[in-house]
Amino acid sequence: MLKKNFFIDVDLALEKALDEQLCSPFCGSGEIPALSELKGILSNFLQGIFLFNEQDQLVYFNSKAALIAKAISQNTDYADVIPKEIACIKKFMLETRQQFPHQNWLSESTIFIDCLTVFQVCARWVQGDGVDHSYLLLKMEDQNQFSQDIALEEAKRLGLTSREQEVWLLHRANYTYKQIAEKLAITPNTVKKHMKSILIKQRAVKD
Repeated sequence: MLKKNFFIDVDLALEKALDEQLCSPFCGSGEIPALSELKGILSNFLQGIFLFNEQDQLVYFNSKAALIAKAISQNTDYADVIPKEIACIKKFMLETRQQFPHQNWLSESTIFIDCLTVFQVCARWVQGDGVDHSYLLLKMEDQNQFSQDIALEEAKRLGLTSREQEVWLLHRANYTYKQIAEKLAITPNTVKKHMKSILIKQRAVKD
């Protein structure tokens, strides 16, 4: 699992690249050279990454950002379209940049698509000391996926069976016993038995 400070490391790496003036203004289908060395990290990053320039042009995004954008827009035919929710956050950041050019704002938003689909979006400007160009960095996290990762770690730590793990993952995703039963094609009583077994294992680990 990625460490919390990895978020900060990505920011620092971007700022360092900009500060060393390794990048040039984005143009057409070109690419910021400085970001090429970061792609190996960003493409596998747990969070989605969108990077825009001051002209409101998208200059970089990783595969996770594309998946999150598709989930937010609920569009099965996603084709590089920025969801209106992300566009709204971007618009706010651009407006505050214009009104307060000497300040650096950080915006954190939580988007609830439904009770089981929640995304956290953090937006801030990144800029190197010696560079004239600023870039808007949007970091997006699938809160459900984050919870699922935690649940998987818990399942391994508790030594759950494969079926108990399935029940536990759905339980941690806020499914009701009835919903879990329907999802796994088992009875609600069977779900209760699995949950009872899981709770016993939890207590055993704590003791």
